[in-house]
Amino acid sequence: MTNLKQALSLGFTGALAIFIASYFSLLPWVLFIAWVSYHLFGTNLKTAFTILIQQFFGILIGMFIQYTGIWFSAFIGEFGFPLAVFIAMIGIFYISKMNRLNTVPAYFLGLITWFSSGFEITVQSLFILLISLVVGYAIASLDTFLNEKLAAKK
Repeated sequence: MTNLKQALSLGFTGALAIFIASYFSLLPWVLFIAWVSYHLFGTNLKTAFTILIQQFFGILIGMFIQYTGIWFSAFIGEFGFPLAVFIAMIGIFYISKMNRLNTVPAYFLGLITWFSSGFEITVQSLFILLISLVVGYAIASLDTFLNEKLAAKK
């Protein structure tokens, strides 16, 4: 019976994620990236917050790449974006040497989030992605909480 309850809990939180994303015009796939991140990097709020910050930096780095890539391309053509990525990757390397900001895959998940969104560089785009990530982490946390409560009631 516990497995059924846990399956229903997962179904409920997944449906809740889609409802919230739909209702608030958020990106469901970003919520699920956050959900996966929560489980991959540790299921506690302190770790989740640290990974969220790194993913947010990854989004900002993606915006930097997009902006500077366009700018460099005006001068050096097709090598503009590779140069922007080269510079950004050096930055990620050095940022990842800082204590608590050392999870390189989190930066790449932020980059994936930015470039997959297809958004233009605006504050609104950044806000939508950040809110989508935060909601995804919150739902993943809720799912973990419910799952632990249900597992304890064997």
